[in-house]
Amino acid sequence: MMSEDLERCVTFLFRRKGRDALSEKEFVFSASMDMHWFPPHDAQRLLDVCREKGLLRLESGYLRPGFDMSSVDVPVAFKPGKELLRRPRPKDDDGLFPRLMDMAVETGMERRDFIAECNRLQDRLDVEIEVAGLLVLRDKGVDVLSLAEEACRLAAAR
Repeated sequence: MMSEDLERCVTFLFRRKGRDALSEKEFVFSASMDMHWFPPHDAQRLLDVCREKGLLRLESGYLRPGFDMSSVDVPVAFKPGKELLRRPRPKDDDGLFPRLMDMAVETGMERRDFIAECNRLQDRLDVEIEVAGLLVLRDKGVDVLSLAEEACRLAAAR
């Protein structure tokens, strides 16, 4: 249900603008100021949660939906609840990327910037998000060798 409401949010905002690509600022502004769904900080969290779940991806500096919006039905009076902004605890089998995010934050990176870099690299190299995360951290000087095997195992399982 939560994922469906996130898809509805993304679909609604893109349909409202009549475009298939939005800047991060346009997305946040629309969810906050235009629709009055959330204050700006929470609208940014909405964007972050949607990106973490793969519902939004960054291409050439613009956000694009990571799913087929044509199959999403958005009720006329749709308004998302704040529960969408909660990040679920990761499952044990897909917990590598959240750990990589934590490592990035420990090195001084903003979580949002880390995710954006990972998404860009993932799109450019056509690799799994965990592999992109490892490369981003490696480029920041973090020793990620011990996690590389786990990333390979996850990628092979997909």
